[in-house]
Amino acid sequence: MMMEPASKRRLKATSKSDQKFFLDQKKGELSSAAPPARPLSPFIPRHHRQLINLLKVTGGLAGSLLLRRPLVWGNPLIVHIEPTSLCNLNCPLCPSGTGLLTRHRSKLNFSKFRIILDKLPDSVRMLLLWNQGEPFLVKELPQMIEYARKKDIYVSTSTNGHFLYDPASVRDLVNADLNELIISLDGADQQTYEKYRSGGNLTRVFEGIRNVSLVKKQMKQVHPVIHLQFILMRQNQHQMNQIIHIGKELGVNRISFKSLQLGEFEGAEHFLPDNPQYTRYLEKDKNGNYVTRKRRLFSNDCLRLWYSMVINCDGGVSPCCFDKDGAYSFGNLFEDSFSSIWYGLKFRKFRHNLLKSRYYYDMCRDCSEGLKKLFVRSIRYD
Repeated sequence: MMMEPASKRRLKATSKSDQKFFLDQKKGELSSAAPPARPLSPFIPRHHRQLINLLKVTGGLAGSLLLRRPLVWGNPLIVHIEPTSLCNLNCPLCPSGTGLLTRHRSKLNFSKFRIILDKLPDSVRMLLLWNQGEPFLVKELPQMIEYARKKDIYVSTSTNGHFLYDPASVRDLVNADLNELIISLDGADQQTYEKYRSGGNLTRVFEGIRNVSLVKKQMKQVHPVIHLQFILMRQNQHQMNQIIHIGKELGVNRISFKSLQLGEFEGAEHFLPDNPQYTRYLEKDKNGNYVTRKRRLFSNDCLRLWYSMVINCDGGVSPCCFDKDGAYSFGNLFEDSFSSIWYGLKFRKFRHNLLKSRYYYDMCRDCSEGLKKLFVRSIRYD
């Protein structure tokens, strides 16, 4: 396990040396690093094709829920593309970190990324560049971002923050016009942080966040929005206020406190918060499975199969990010056309089965779609 550098800048979240670490560039510099204007929402269509597609998706989804049969009239609004299934950390509730991911581990290079993106319809509004691995292990990530942005697609990526230490690399990221950078930060001190982010170095993550904030300010750029994501667990649930303070000092734009997903990992309950306000679960059912807090307009309300799709780094298309191993793959974009997959029989049958029963597939039992407690609290500084 990686250890913190034994230096005076070692972070202990409430100490005076902690405050010095955040402000040692120029007094107050990071606190004033918020962008001059709030970026536009990614859900606002940028041109008429995206608007028309949004109306088609909405209409098809409404008709499907009412008639209880899959009507797919539009193309996906949101697409997940996985840059890699590899990761530098060993988080205990992650199939990549635990080594439980059964599909082939690989990275997506830029040329293959272009093949995938060029096959997608131009009505796609948002691209999420992550799935089961650490995106910044792919050196061509800024090129991927820049290529997608030139197609007028909103781009967001998610990272554990360990590869933001080089200001030159951060400038490449800002120049690529990345819209949103989500950084996982699940502890206010190293001892708490490494209980989940196994192999992680919190000091390095703090330095990386500070780099992004300072480079944005130097380049006078609004993007990327720096979005900290804090998963609430038993060992860190008492650190919410500390993280709010740390986020402000680091110059981030927002923080989301997210509830923990247990999955089927051994010892997962050990991480579940004991404060009922911080969990997405109600109680266990007769089979010993936790029941999630759901908001439901319809008896079977999985909406994402009508507005999104997931493309793994091997080109395989999954129904959603809960299909970790690609067990329900509908095709491969390196070999098949987009239309043959999105409107194909396999995808249609999958949607049909979920309209019959929300939990037709085992992987759907712990799904976050329609969850009341996905985000417990959100903070904005911009």
